[in-house]
Amino acid sequence: MDFLKLDSPFMRALGTLANLMILNMLTILCCIPIITAGASFTAMHYVLLKIIRGEETYIAKQFFKSFKENFLQSTILWIFMVAVYVILFIDWRVLRMQGDQFPGFLIILLYAAALFIYLMSLYVFPVLSRYKNTIRGTIKTSYSMCVLGIITLRTILSGLVIPIMLFLFYMGGNAIVPVIIVFCFTGPGYFRAKLYNGLFKKYEEKADIAPVEEALEE
Repeated sequence: MDFLKLDSPFMRALGTLANLMILNMLTILCCIPIITAGASFTAMHYVLLKIIRGEETYIAKQFFKSFKENFLQSTILWIFMVAVYVILFIDWRVLRMQGDQFPGFLIILLYAAALFIYLMSLYVFPVLSRYKNTIRGTIKTSYSMCVLGIITLRTILSGLVIPIMLFLFYMGGNAIVPVIIVFCFTGPGYFRAKLYNGLFKKYEEKADIAPVEEALEE
């Protein structure tokens, strides 16, 4: 019965699952006003990094501390990102409505721009949760992370796409949907955090940038 010991891999895995479930519920609740979604995602990534590193984790306390600390910047960045996606969607609709009046490469360029912005946006809230920076600096750092992490891009995307595909495929089922709902944000987020945590370490070796976690712990 060694697997029932508190320090056994089995019990640690159960503890991680419980933490991810609690963190997911907090993230969903704080996303409900919509405008606070950016702060919620930032706080989620802050706690996920704690879990990945095996540091002492108080889920709710650390979540709301990061939520409060980064609220202004994360909200501005969230509004900015939503506005960019709305503009890209409007441009896409205009090009589609015009049909053959615009050359096809314009749509290809639009798709390429949308893909790159999406990939860069994957790093925005993890970067904000990790580093002290200005909004402009956070965007620049996210760009650098995107370029540095291009090799692991396929893995990061799989961590986002697979849960969505499972949800769509099993939408008619009753068993998997609750599981997806319970881990819809923290499941893919945990998988991504394992990757960008190593990327952060590489970046910190090349750039003079201060982690924010010490300030949040004060």
